[in-house]
Amino acid sequence: MHADRGNLLLLALCLATISVGFSQRSLMTDDTYHAGVVEFPLLEGTVNQRTSAAANDFISIIESNDAADLDILVFPEYVLNGLDTATYVPDPKLNISPCVSPDYDTFFVELSCAVRSRGIYVLLNVLEKQKCGKDLGDPTLNPCPASGVQYFNTNVVFDRQGRVIARYRKTHLWRNEYYSRAVLQTPDVVTFTTDFGVTFGTFICFDMLFYEPALKLVRELNITDIIYSTYWFSELPFLTAVQLQEGWAFANNVNLLAADGSKPETRTTGSGIYAGRAGRLIAAIYENSTKILLKARLPKRRANGVPVAELPAEVLPLFQPRQVTPRYTKLGLFRDYNVDLFSTELLPSDFRSEQRRLCHKPSEFCCEFDVARQFSGLPSDHSAYRYRLAAYFGDETTFIRVDRSEQAVCALFACTDAELASCGRIFPGSIQVANEYYFSAINVSAIFPAAPRRLIMPSTVDGVMLPLPVAQYSWTEKQGPSGNTSVQMVLTAPKNDLLTFGIWANYYTELPSLHNLDHMHPGSSSTGTGGSPNANGTTNGTGVAAVSAFLSTFALFLTGFVMLLC
Repeated sequence: MHADRGNLLLLALCLATISVGFSQRSLMTDDTYHAGVVEFPLLEGTVNQRTSAAANDFISIIESNDAADLDILVFPEYVLNGLDTATYVPDPKLNISPCVSPDYDTFFVELSCAVRSRGIYVLLNVLEKQKCGKDLGDPTLNPCPASGVQYFNTNVVFDRQGRVIARYRKTHLWRNEYYSRAVLQTPDVVTFTTDFGVTFGTFICFDMLFYEPALKLVRELNITDIIYSTYWFSELPFLTAVQLQEGWAFANNVNLLAADGSKPETRTTGSGIYAGRAGRLIAAIYENSTKILLKARLPKRRANGVPVAELPAEVLPLFQPRQVTPRYTKLGLFRDYNVDLFSTELLPSDFRSEQRRLCHKPSEFCCEFDVARQFSGLPSDHSAYRYRLAAYFGDETTFIRVDRSEQAVCALFACTDAELASCGRIFPGSIQVANEYYFSAINVSAIFPAAPRRLIMPSTVDGVMLPLPVAQYSWTEKQGPSGNTSVQMVLTAPKNDLLTFGIWANYYTELPSLHNLDHMHPGSSSTGTGGSPNANGTTNGTGVAAVSAFLSTFALFLTGFVMLLC
C-alpha cells in the first residue's frame, strides 16, 4: 500500500515536471516565441584550453535556469574552437545526434548532450573539418590540401533532442581567414523549421553585407526570422555592430537574433534581438569583455513579414538637454575610409539651422538636408564634435577594406575637427567632450536609383555606440513609376549626442574580389562601370559579365594558388 502510494506520488511528480517543462515551450498556436543570444569573449590560452573552457561555459549557460524558458539560443562566431580542435559535423539529412553517436570532437558531443538535456534549439559556430579529394568530390573553390582535410567556418543548429538539423558554411570570409578556410562553389542557403512553427535562416558575420545568402533568404525564400552568429569589427560612421544589425532587420522587416563575440579593445562587441520595424527588443554593446545572455519574446510573422502580434509602442523618456553625456571610448573602432570619396560639406561649429542640397558627382545622386540645433546651456570650454553632411553613389567603395561594394549614402556624421580625415573618429577618453547644442530636428531625403538588388536602411549611432530607438525617428519610402525609391528620414525627438544620422544603401556590387590571389590575370581588372546609375536611374549591370569572365579564367589558375579564407 505504502509502496503503491509512493509510486503514485512519484508518477505525479514526474508528470508535473513534464508538464512544467512543456509549458515553457512555445507552441505552434502561440503568437510569440522566446529567444536568447549570448555575447561571449575569446578566452585566453592554447586552442585546446580555450575550447575546453568555452565549451564548459556554453554548457553552463544552456543548463542554467536563465535558459530554461527559451525556445532557441544563439552563440557567437569564432569563440568556441580552432584548428587543433576542429570537428566533423554530420550532414543534417542524416538526423544524427552526436550525443548518441559520439564520433565527433569531445566538446561537440558534450554540447549536443547538454542541448538534449535542456530541450531547446541551439546554434553553435564551429571550425568544421571535412575530408576532401577527387574521389570524394570537390564542391569548394579551394584545391584540396596535401593533408586531405579542409576547414569551414560553420553554423550548426541542434534541435531539442541534440540532433544536427542545419549546417551553414560561411560564404564571405574575413581577411586572414582566406588562408585557412574553404568556401563552397555554390553558396549555402540554409533554413530549418522548428516545432513552434517558425522557419529560420542563418548566416555568419560578414555575410550580412552581401546578397547571397543573407538577402536571398529574405527576398527569394521569404524567410522572416534570422539567426546570426558574428565576431564583428565595428567601423564608424555606418558599420558599428548594433547599428548594422538593427538597420538590416529594420530594412528587411524581419526578426533577427544576433550573437557577437566580446573583445571591445579589438573592436568586437554588440549583440541583440530585433523585431523588424519595431526595432530592438534588447541589445547591448560593451567597453569590457562580457559574458551575458540577452533574452526577448519575439512576435511570429506572416509570410509577408507582418507580425502576428503587434508589440506595444516604445515610450521615450522625457528629454533633458545635457552638455555632458555618456560615451564609449574603450571600444576600438575602424574608420570608414570611404568617406574620403564622398561629396561633403562642413557645417559651421555654431550652426543652429541649415538647409542644403548636396550632390555627388559624377553620379548626380543628390541628398536634401534640413538640420536644426538648440543651445543646451551655458557655453563650455570642453571639446565638441563638428558635423559634415555627405552624399555618395558609386562602386569605388569597399566593405571595411575587405571586399568591393556599391553604396548610396545621405548622412550627417561627426568629426573631431574641421578636416574630413577626422570624420569616423571619436575623441579619446582623455579629452572632455560636451554638447553645447542638441539636435532638435533633422530631415534627410533622397531618391535612390532603381536596382534589382538593393537594400536601403536607416543608419544612426550615438556616443555609447547604440542606434537611436526607432521611436525617435520616422521613415518613409515611396516607390516611383520607374522603380526609383524616394526615402525620407526625420528625427522626431530631440537628441543630445549624435555620431551618425542618415540613410545607407547597399547596391550589392557584382564586381569581383580576388582576395590576394592572381592579380595579373584578365579577370582581376578593377576597371569598368559595375553599377553606377544611368540616366534612367537603373544600374548598368556589367558586374555579372565581369564575374563570369573572372570565374572562367580563375578555373585555369585555381590549382596553383592557395585561397585566403575568412
